[in-house]
Amino acid sequence: MKYEWANNPQLVLPITACFVVLVLSFAAAFVSLLTIILRTNFFGSIDDQKLPWSERLGRRNARLYADFFSPRFRTARRVMAYGVIGYLCAFGVALLIVSIFGHPY
Repeated sequence: MKYEWANNPQLVLPITACFVVLVLSFAAAFVSLLTIILRTNFFGSIDDQKLPWSERLGRRNARLYADFFSPRFRTARRVMAYGVIGYLCAFGVALLIVSIFGHPY
């Protein structure tokens, strides 16, 4: 079944642009989160590994929190935030275009 109001070939370009922005912003957010995860020390020192599990877990969580919000990850956090904002905005604009004007094909 084909609807006449949904046959909008002029919308192919804006939907394609939204998709490109969506993919690039998702990739930027994913790569920045991956750099934070890979550069974080999860295990701590040898002295921390000899402690009971509850104390080890508390120290690990404190260390991860301090590492994540340290100045060395400031750029990665900013890129991740802009990537998520770009991803959500591109998805929202594409959803808005499709819901208002119909499918471009």
